[in-house]
Amino acid sequence: MSTLRKMPGERGLYLNPESGTYFIRIQTGGRDTFQSLETTRKAEAKKRIYERRGAKAASRLGMGIVDPDKPKAAPVTVAEVINAYKAAGFPDRKGKPRPEGRHIRCETDACETLLSYFKGGQLAEYLRPMALDDYHDWRVEGVSKGDGHRTTDLELNTLANALQYAVRRELIKVNPLAGRVRYHSSTNARHAKAMAPSDTEELHEIVGHLFAERRSEVLGWQAMFEAQTGLRTNEALTLRMDARPDEPGGLTADGGSLCVRRSKKSGRENPYVQVHAGLRQLLDAHKAWHAQRYPKSSWYFPGRDRDADQSADKSVLTKALARLHKTKLVKKKITSHGLRAFYVMVRRSNGISDSQIAWEINHIGGVSTLESVYGAVPPHWLDGNGPKLGWIPKSAPAWSKIKPVEGVV
Repeated sequence: MSTLRKMPGERGLYLNPESGTYFIRIQTGGRDTFQSLETTRKAEAKKRIYERRGAKAASRLGMGIVDPDKPKAAPVTVAEVINAYKAAGFPDRKGKPRPEGRHIRCETDACETLLSYFKGGQLAEYLRPMALDDYHDWRVEGVSKGDGHRTTDLELNTLANALQYAVRRELIKVNPLAGRVRYHSSTNARHAKAMAPSDTEELHEIVGHLFAERRSEVLGWQAMFEAQTGLRTNEALTLRMDARPDEPGGLTADGGSLCVRRSKKSGRENPYVQVHAGLRQLLDAHKAWHAQRYPKSSWYFPGRDRDADQSADKSVLTKALARLHKTKLVKKKITSHGLRAFYVMVRRSNGISDSQIAWEINHIGGVSTLESVYGAVPPHWLDGNGPKLGWIPKSAPAWSKIKPVEGVV
């Protein structure tokens, strides 16, 4: 190339005197170089320079314009985006890795499922609604529980998180899943309030079926604890018999508070459950049973393998309750989350406000979502005219159904 001649009064504009083509001087990799403006007309060359400068300014301001001097990144696949998200520790919207916990476990499982499907060369930036529909169809065929719509949405949430991270790292320009339509409709959801016992008598009758079988006694205790404390399943399963007063399962010196570890964090976390009269009776009965059945176990609710010294699996209780309904031992289908709803109902029936209940069960959505999950409160209940449900039935409690085995009652 012949020596380029700088155009007087025009910053960065140069002319090749032989071809008449205009060039711009740019810096790439810390070195000055020249790039053709692909025009022999000075006015057009100046226009293209101004457009480049505007694009660079917009890029610096984060306006979604790509810096024209920046090398174009090679297209990345969906699998590469997911693997990058995993390697970075499943970062949040600020790009910071998330701490260990339930969210990480859910994201990890979702990524494995997504990778088993997106294992080809599908480019991330070209994900379209039809591709998501294909994934949905594939997922619906493979789910073992439910209709697959909610499962698909949760996994695509993980994919959207991975794609958002890829945008942040400038692997792709835009997140193609932003604004996508969900497959699961909240109008078709069965909320916890529909899966709860209607009163104390029904609760003890249903759980009594679990106590009646030796193999499900542990689940009977777990069900009663969840119903009387409002604990989530994974919170209840952290309770230990050997806990100190400030550890999950430990009681304070006055015996009035049970320490728990909340699985969902909020601005003000409540680390204790009140030991009301019903829970006190439950704790005493459980302690006596535990000393006879599982004297060597450290857990409130021991797992099947006695030698492993582990707590029960988190999914077993809901499966056991579903089995009672399926075999027609009970008429109403009850879930573990429905037991939490039972706690809310009992507290409401005694005139306790939703703001207080949300604090007691560490409902991070607060009052705003408590009503949508557990239903509205009848106004007269708030005036102290509710049914005032208790924790212990008028008849014998559920654990009275435990059958004596080797001298154990």
